[in-house]
This record gives sequence, C-alpha cells and structure tokens, in this order.
Amino acid sequence: MFGSEQNTIILSLYAILPAIIIFFYIYKRDYFPEPPRIVFITLLLGAGISFPLMILIPFFEGYLETTNFGIESNHFYMSFIRAAFLEETLKFLIVIYYCLYLNEFNEPMDALVYSVAASIGFAVYENWEYVISGSKVSLAFAKDIALIRAFSAVPLHALTGVFMGFFLIEAIFDKINKKLFLFLALFFPICLHGLYNLILSSNNFSTYWIYILLIVFIIRAYFVFKKERNLQKFQNNRFSKIIPKHSDIIFSIVVSGFILFSFNYFVNFVLY
Repeated sequence: MFGSEQNTIILSLYAILPAIIIFFYIYKRDYFPEPPRIVFITLLLGAGISFPLMILIPFFEGYLETTNFGIESNHFYMSFIRAAFLEETLKFLIVIYYCLYLNEFNEPMDALVYSVAASIGFAVYENWEYVISGSKVSLAFAKDIALIRAFSAVPLHALTGVFMGFFLIEAIFDKINKKLFLFLALFFPICLHGLYNLILSSNNFSTYWIYILLIVFIIRAYFVFKKERNLQKFQNNRFSKIIPKHSDIIFSIVVSGFILFSFNYFVNFVLY
C-alpha cells in the first residue's frame, strides 16, 4: 500500500501509539480538559527538546572523556547527568516558561496534564528514533524494541511528567515552601529517570528492577490523579496561580546539577 516505505510507516505507528495511548488516558482524567491546540503545542515542544539536546550532549559526553571516572561513576554520569538532568531540565523549562503562562493553566490538575504532555512529546520522538534505528538491523529487531519500550521507557517518561506536575502543584498553587517544591519538581524526576537508566546500564542491578520501579510509581501516580480528580468535583473557585521567580528557577537547576556532580565524584572516590 505504501510501497518501499511501508515498513517505516508501520514501525512509526508502533513507536508512537504507546505514548499517545498513555497520554490520552491521562488527558481524560481531567474533568475540565485543556484545549487540544495548546496540548498539541506542548507535545511538539516536548519533541522539540531533541534539537537542543543534540547540541548539549556532545559537551557533556566530551567532558566525560576528560575525566578519570571509574566504571560505576561513568554509569552514574551517563544515567543521571547526561540523560536525566539534560532531558528533565528541558521538559521543566517548557512547563515553566510556556505552559505556566497560559490562562488555561488555572488549576492543580493542569500541572499534571501539561507536565506529562511535555514528557510524552519527547518520549514519542525518542521512541521513534530507537525503533527506526533498530530497523537497520532487522524488522523483527525493531518490533522487539517497540514492544519492550512500550512497557518501559515510554511509561517512565510519563511518570517523570506526573511527578514533575505533582510537585509543581505545591510550588504554584500552595502558599508555603514554594522554593522547595519547585526544586523537587525538577530534582525528583531527574532521580527517577536517572535511577531507571542506572539499573539498565550497571551490572550491579538486574534489569527486572526497572519493572518493579515502574509498578511502584505507577501505583503512586494513580492515587495522585485520583486525589486531584476528586478535588475537581468540589472546586467552585478559580485557583490563585503564582509564577516562580527566574532566580528560583535558576536556583533549582543549578542546585540539582551541583548535587548530581558532587555525588558523581563521591561515587568515583568511594568505588574507584
């Protein structure tokens, strides 16, 4: 039907559909759904972080080449800093500097929906890239990649969005500890994402641990959405939204990076 590109089109559907299904489920949890146009833009922006990543990743990988880290330190660096820190920071900036300024972002559930949208947007592109690259080996190999990632990497990205939104609710709509929750809105997803990657890359963990990790946080995410959905039923007033200060945003990013680099050197000192 599609000639020589039929396999590429089919594999693209395999890569994209799991992310879309997950996001559609989350989108429908909202009693007052966000405008599809704005959600779609957020998804595109999430996919678009792949372009600044192409510029940033060579710098971070180049830095690693100049160090004398041990094996476990290398794994930590690649998992928590090169991957998790870069990706989650860029998702964070989309939510903070685009979504948060929207008039439609006016209730706690919106923090969850938009954070997941930014994460899923990136997951779609990343998954597509992995699957299409796998097709260079064989069609069967690419399908296996699509199947495995549909139950691992794609849910992981959705979960990082859920917990980014979870802490942003407190940072934006609550009145106490805003700086702390803004920091956690970035740092917690980094830790979750980094731990997932570290389990996969380190020989000290069985890869089956990623499924335990995912199941635990999927259960927690279910109750997060259940709580916010129940609150929506009874809310009659418009929430007061407070935009974080630029200095607090920069502080969250810098401190997250400082903690990760410091711990990376600690791991190297202890284990190497």
